[in-house]
Amino acid sequence: VAPGPNQVLIGVEFSPLNQSDLLLARGIYGTRPPLPTVIGNEGVGRVLAVGPRVESVKVGDRVLAPLSSFTWRERIIVSANDLFALHPDADPRQLAMLAINPPTAALLLSEYVDLKPGDWVVQNSANSGVGRWVIAFAKTRGLKTVNIVRRPELMTELKAIGGDIVVVDSPDVSKEIKAAVGQAELLLALDGVSGPATGVLAATLSPHGTLVSYAAMSLGPMSI
Repeated sequence: VAPGPNQVLIGVEFSPLNQSDLLLARGIYGTRPPLPTVIGNEGVGRVLAVGPRVESVKVGDRVLAPLSSFTWRERIIVSANDLFALHPDADPRQLAMLAINPPTAALLLSEYVDLKPGDWVVQNSANSGVGRWVIAFAKTRGLKTVNIVRRPELMTELKAIGGDIVVVDSPDVSKEIKAAVGQAELLLALDGVSGPATGVLAATLSPHGTLVSYAAMSLGPMSI
């Protein structure tokens, strides 16, 4: 099928497997497309053909597929709106993961609390895609991070990529965090786990702090 006016045919190269894809397949995600359906929320590919009036990209360009365009397939036709050419030498596997986790992390650090350089942020799910991007963006903004993990072997790795404090989850982890940051305030907590882990984060927050839940990897309800 040839692309129509202002449309582009993309040959999908890589599409990651996200938790949101699995939730959609189980029928418990916010989007419920008519069945049968392909799934896949993000991906990257080459422009194979362009329709009339397309000026933003050309054949051969590598582009991000629009969010929720169901990328687990070889070919898709999408609107050319908001498409742009990516750097030709970048790793396409890394590019395929640009549309969800990095913007989520950036917005988590800017949309809920007016953080200033030197402020602390605490997060669970620190080893996730979002968690690692939170660490990266925090470093560029002069923020400090407390990162909760569930496996001791991750502590060295997350410290190496810029995590200021990395602790292993335990019944006393909130006390350990407060001792580590001293008199500093913890004004923002980022919850990607849910269940009892939400309550652990809430216990670390300073008065009038803000807890933001962006995912529920445990699939359990918040417990505070």
